[in-house]
Amino acid sequence: GNTLAYWVQADDDGVMQMMRRQPTHLAGMLTRQEVIDYYGQKTGYQVDNFDFYSIYGLFRLAVIAQQIYYRFYHGQSKNTQFAMFGQMVNYLEQRCLGLIANSTL
Repeated sequence: GNTLAYWVQADDDGVMQMMRRQPTHLAGMLTRQEVIDYYGQKTGYQVDNFDFYSIYGLFRLAVIAQQIYYRFYHGQSKNTQFAMFGQMVNYLEQRCLGLIANSTL
């Protein structure tokens, strides 16, 4: 779940694309679901209802972004790229809430 929170695929919306830091969106890269399926095949684990781990990973990323934004907002960091992290936290919250609403857990 933590790894896949950072995993941006080609069909993700524009906000998620702006958060991309790795080339996971390029042709030939696995989708998040393909990564989950591959993990299950290689480990032999039954990977049912991955929603909990996806939500946890996104929530964890939101907490990290919130901490970075807090430091930027209070002048403890001067990197202007962090100015958008407050909006990123709100976006990640909405993604979590969407997953929760559609989950079968």
